[in-house]
Amino acid sequence: MGKLGRHSNAERLEKFHKLWESVNELGVPIIVEGKRDISAIRQLGYNGHLIQLNDGKSVLNTVEGIVSSFGISSEFVILMDWDRTGIKLAKTLEKYGISCDLNPNLQIWRDLKLLCSKDISCVEELPTFVNMLKQGI
Repeated sequence: MGKLGRHSNAERLEKFHKLWESVNELGVPIIVEGKRDISAIRQLGYNGHLIQLNDGKSVLNTVEGIVSSFGISSEFVILMDWDRTGIKLAKTLEKYGISCDLNPNLQIWRDLKLLCSKDISCVEELPTFVNMLKQGI
C-alpha cells in the first residue's frame, strides 16, 4: 500500500471507503472500546453487530461472550483506539480470541491506523476524519 499519508485527500477518502466497505461485507462482530465508538461506527453506516469492551466485564469475559453468541471459529474485528491503551487492548483481545478458538481480525485496525493515525487517534473521531477529507477535496 505504501505511505498512505502522502496521498491526496481524495485518494485517502477512496481508500477509507474501500476499507469500510470490506468491513461491512465481512458481516462479523466488531469490538470497540466504548459507547462513543459505537456511535461513530453507526454514523459511518455499519449495521452489523457491535460489542462494547468497556461495559464492566473483563476482556476475557467479552471474548467468551463472542464464543457463546457466535460459536467457536467465529471471526471478529478488533477496532481499538490507536493510543497506547488501545494497542495493549487490541493485543490482549487477539491473544484471548486465539486462546478461545476464535479468529480475531486486526488487519482492518492496522489499515485504519496507517490511513488515519496522523490525523486522529481514536475510533470515535472516524466520522470527523471522513468529513475532514471530504472538505479538503
